[in-house]
Order: sequence, then structure tokens, then C-alpha cells
Amino acid sequence: MSLKNVLSVWVLVIVSTILGCSSRGHNPVEHHTYLASFSLDDSTTVEVLASLKHGGVTLENGVERVFLTPVSGGGYSVPVFGGALVGEWVGEGDEKVWVGEWIDSLRVDEYRVPLKITPIDRDGDALGVEKYSAWDTDLGRLKMTQRSDSVFATFLTSTGDYRYLAGVINPETTRFKIGTFDGVHLFSFEGDLGRDSITDGVFKSGTHYYTAWEGVRAVSDGVGWSSSQAWNPESEVIVKGVNSRGEVEVWTRERLRESGYRVLVVDVMGTWCPNCMDEARLLKALTDDYPKMIVVSMAFERSSGKEALNRIANFKADMGLPWDMLLGGRANKGVADSVLSFIGGIKSFPTTVFIPIEGELIVHSGFSGPATGDSYEEEVRFFKATIESFIQENH
Repeated sequence: MSLKNVLSVWVLVIVSTILGCSSRGHNPVEHHTYLASFSLDDSTTVEVLASLKHGGVTLENGVERVFLTPVSGGGYSVPVFGGALVGEWVGEGDEKVWVGEWIDSLRVDEYRVPLKITPIDRDGDALGVEKYSAWDTDLGRLKMTQRSDSVFATFLTSTGDYRYLAGVINPETTRFKIGTFDGVHLFSFEGDLGRDSITDGVFKSGTHYYTAWEGVRAVSDGVGWSSSQAWNPESEVIVKGVNSRGEVEVWTRERLRESGYRVLVVDVMGTWCPNCMDEARLLKALTDDYPKMIVVSMAFERSSGKEALNRIANFKADMGLPWDMLLGGRANKGVADSVLSFIGGIKSFPTTVFIPIEGELIVHSGFSGPATGDSYEEEVRFFKATIESFIQENH
């Protein structure tokens, strides 16, 4: 599906957050549309549509769906990345409002962002002619689609993308505002859209990061970076980590040969990384098509010991991954380099390594997820072609 088609779907669904379960009194009625508003500071909010469904919270992040389950006390648990929405419904009848905070469990210090969810009247889907544009910015390649006053976009970078972004543009001032909340990312982007440039851009990530940015209209579809990198043939090809039982597990080419598989795919990732989640979803989709491929994830985490192993186990269960996930160490590129020195340097999470029984390895740095449209389609073609070539060579 092309980026335009993907973004057309976003127009129909509009990025939404679906909430449910009152903590006291009667539950708000499920047919209401709500607005979830995260307060980054006194002047900036990230707003997404929300609707009640099935007693819990389903995040509609573009074409992605993330279901948050209710917990005692009126909150909701965030899957995959952990964390929670903590608060309660207040008020009476259909006009109840949920007031609370998003708590991010991935940070060492307690990280809270105020959140209010209020019922609204939804005007319906955006109508009008679809307009696509691409921009080279300080943050990466911005791919943007407009329809009426609605905007759907993402930023593409050499290490990954900013995933699904949605918002509005003021037709009179041409200032736009887009954002997202996907369970771990809480992003806000603003800027003035001119004929050939974007000016006065502001990017805020949660309550902790701010930067200015600008951009110019892209002159071509190509980008100025490559996902390919050279591996280190002087280093031993060995994948060693701690499994769910707390035991050290090792993969080598000798074990690969004895296993009956033809290619080992090493997924260098972290459970804190949404781009890693997107890459894992693609690998999961490919496992049935390529029974001679085996995947092993090497997770580098922000915690250690049993806490890290528990996070990995929860990630594996939430994602439904059929392969082993090993703890490689702390979430640090230098640590990952020392554990997997044959890769030749970890530039980003995720990094995907395709290891045949013999011969040259292929190292793929970063990942362009489904929000990037055509770039994601290129990723899918590359993954399939690489796996197929190794299986055929070693048949």
C-alpha cells in the first residue's frame, strides 16, 4: 500500500484513543467520541480522539490498534511498553470527564503527564482533495498529506521514523499542529507551512524535550542515507545472551548448521523502542512464509536482572512472538557493540543482522515502519529478498 493510500485510511479512522470503564458510578456511554488532551506545559497539548469500547482503552494510532486494559482504581494499563493512565471519571451521566495522568514506566525517575479526557461532538471524516508533500527538515524527511484542515504525517530518519502523526492546519494562517501518543511516544510538532519552506517549527517530546526546527520542500523522493553497513569479518560470529530462565544461551554458525535452519536473523532491539516493535511485527509476519529462517532477539534494556527479563517476557507475550528473546545488557550502543562486535558497530535500535550458514552477513541499520508508506514497502521487499537469497544459496 502506498503512503497516500495508507494516509487515506488515516483520514477515515483518524488517530483515536478509545477509553472505558468508570471507576465510580455508571460507565460513560460507549457511543460517545472523546478528546484525550495531554498537557506538556502551559501552552502545549497533544490531543487525540477517543471513544469508549469493550470496557478498556483502544488506541487507534493510524491503522494501528493498541488496547489498554482497565485496572483497579479507574486506570488503564499500557501494553508492550508498560506504564499506565492513572485517574478516574468525575461528573455525572453522559458528560463524565476522565481526569488523571499518564505515567511512563520506562524512565528511572517517575514521569507523569497530566491528562484529561472529555466528550465531544465529532464532525465526521475530513472531505476534500488529498494533497501530498515531502520536506527535508532538521528532524528528517517529513512526509505529509492534507485533506481539508486535517494533516497526517511522519518523519523518516536514518535510524527510524516518528510513526503515525495526525493533526490540523489552520487554512488562514497555514500553521499546522500534529502529534501522537502511542504508549511511549508523546510528540507535538508545529510549524508554518509555506509554498517552499516550513518555518518557526517547534518540536516537543513529553515534558522533557524541546527544539526548534525548519524545512524546505524536497526536490526528490530519495534520501541521503543508507541502511546498509559493513560487518566485521575479523570478529567471531557469536550471539550470546540471557534467556527467560536466567541461563546464558549462545548461537553460532555451527549451531545454525546443526539446527536445520538456513538463515539466522538477529533482531537487535529494546522493549522501550517503538521502531523495534514495528520491525518485530514484520519479522513475525514473515516467520510462516520462511520456515527455514529462525529469529533471535537480542534485547538491550533500561533495567537489568530480573526486572529486565520480566519486561522482555511481557513484550514477547504482548507481541505474540514465537522466537526466543535474550537479554544482551543495558540499553547502550557501546554495550551492544561489545556484545555483538561482529556487527561492526551498532548505529541504531533496531539493527537487523541476516546470518547465513556460511559467507557474508548482511547488516541492516534502523527501520522504516508502516507509517512511512513506500519506504516501509521497500523494507518489506528487502527483508524478503535477503531471506530468500540466503535460503536458496544454502539449500
